[in-house]
Amino acid sequence: MGMSENRWQKENFVFRLKSPLHIGYLPFKGSVVSPTRYYVPGRNLWGAITKRITEHLFPQPTSQNYQDIGRSVIKNFRFSYFYLYDGKTIYLPRYTAEGLKYGGVTKAEFEHKFIGSIVSTEIESKSRTAKDESLHEIEFINNKFKDKDRNIKPVMIAGCIWIKNDAKIKDEYNLEIRDNEIFVDDLNIISELILGGESKYGFGHVLLDSVDEIKLSNVPPFKWENPDEIKIESDRSIVSHVKYSKDIEFKGEVELLTGRGYFDPKRLKNDNNTRASNNPGKIISKLEYYFSPGTVLMADKNGILDWDGTLIQA
Repeated sequence: MGMSENRWQKENFVFRLKSPLHIGYLPFKGSVVSPTRYYVPGRNLWGAITKRITEHLFPQPTSQNYQDIGRSVIKNFRFSYFYLYDGKTIYLPRYTAEGLKYGGVTKAEFEHKFIGSIVSTEIESKSRTAKDESLHEIEFINNKFKDKDRNIKPVMIAGCIWIKNDAKIKDEYNLEIRDNEIFVDDLNIISELILGGESKYGFGHVLLDSVDEIKLSNVPPFKWENPDEIKIESDRSIVSHVKYSKDIEFKGEVELLTGRGYFDPKRLKNDNNTRASNNPGKIISKLEYYFSPGTVLMADKNGILDWDGTLIQA
């Protein structure tokens, strides 16, 4: 279906990592190490854009302000997952006979190129000494890598954002696309974002690098012109989480998926009194089973892209 025939406009975006990036797991994996995902789920884009719009429109935002803007973003945006990009290769995950690979390289090669970690410890406020058993290793996606010639290059992430035609934020503020960038109330909402966790370390700062640079019409999600009509092809790896079904044979993994925020966005569509907190990360969403990105499904399925970048069978 062409763009003139559906209600969404799609743009491809590349962001450059200004600082390292940590995309955590919930439920928590591991007792000492906080691992990072090797891609950015759509939910993180939704959260970052919700935060940026809310804090621009409201000088002292409340949890209700975040809910209202979050609901508008759910209504008017769809996000693909974003994947690491080195200027040549997009590192999409895929389960193979040799195990999980990213962009055709082994997990070990991928980690050597892009992944780092730091060790931190929590400090007692009074004694200024380390708390017992507080030693903690945090894994992250580095913002720089060395190419084969040992030159230092920036790490980027690439993906798609769809914007509904005639979209508005809270029915008050026009949402406009100008020169392929997205504006609300004269704010360029994608010029820079804070993604993921561990912001106390300065992690997650990304800057818009380019628009529509990726010309990969035969590679999902870049070939998805309409998020309401997506073909999940048999024997091809999925590039986001897909809602689990016991009726589908697969090669890969299934995981429990949830999220943390001011409120549970999964309840926003139908519940105007969603439980919320003024403390970020206080509310945890309901746990649900999903096929992990990179999993190969052994059946053709029609899917719909949900607000958080996950795929639901149509």
